[in-house]
Amino acid sequence: MILELFGPSAAGKTTLASELVRVLQNQGHTVVLQTGDRRHPIRRAAFKLFSTLHLRWIRKRSLAADMLDVLPPRRELWAIRLKWHLEVLIRAWNKALASDDVISIFDQGMVQSVSSLVLLSGITDRESLARALDLVPKPDLLIRLQAPREILEARLRERRRNLGIIQQLLEVDLQSSLDHIDHVNLVVEQLKSSRVPTICVESLDASSLATAAEAIARQVRERRHVAPARSLVTGPEMDADFNETAHTIMSDIGDIEPLTCKRRTAAKLVASYDLASPSRGRRRW
Repeated sequence: MILELFGPSAAGKTTLASELVRVLQNQGHTVVLQTGDRRHPIRRAAFKLFSTLHLRWIRKRSLAADMLDVLPPRRELWAIRLKWHLEVLIRAWNKALASDDVISIFDQGMVQSVSSLVLLSGITDRESLARALDLVPKPDLLIRLQAPREILEARLRERRRNLGIIQQLLEVDLQSSLDHIDHVNLVVEQLKSSRVPTICVESLDASSLATAAEAIARQVRERRHVAPARSLVTGPEMDADFNETAHTIMSDIGDIEPLTCKRRTAAKLVASYDLASPSRGRRRW
């Protein structure tokens, strides 16, 4: 079973993913948290460049390449980074598909990758967005995180203050991160026609975090044995040599209507928001 957390930067995806692992494991489930590559940005960039050259050398098409054709990033550096990320993500996704007895949680999954491509390409027309979403495999349960814009901005500002100079150069600027909120909303609107099982939660403080984890756990229990048939993603992501390299790199690291969230007022949330919150996490895209 695959769970994907989806939402704008600083919404609390990584924090909720960790709490969800704890709750599900306490309920007797076998859980794997897929968190992507958390290496230093310079080391990540070197590995991404290597994998991109590898794919060009073997002259094969991939799902990652098809996605980048639909939503090409405006900067070549971002295209290289995202292509590498997508190829490693697809490999991890295929591994999760083959593990029926394991719950795999992605805090940066396939739907999230589409919203990131919208941000970095600047392409927001519905036709292109629909084509990109049609390309990617969908999770068994999509977990949408919401938060007031004021809290997201406060978290993002604090996060950037904790980044080094080089890291800041490799990340998107604050305004682009805030624009990502609108891009996520575009993806959400487009997903309404695809009938992806979705639950909407918040991860703003300890109380909402616990409530979200328990609500998701209930959904998991209800859907645990009714997962739809799925197919593996094919392409160079499954190439043996590349898989071995990707594995080394990564070693560190339904018909249901969307559920609605009751939103507390932004004023109360901002007043109670603690900038030392563990929900901060380094942006990895």
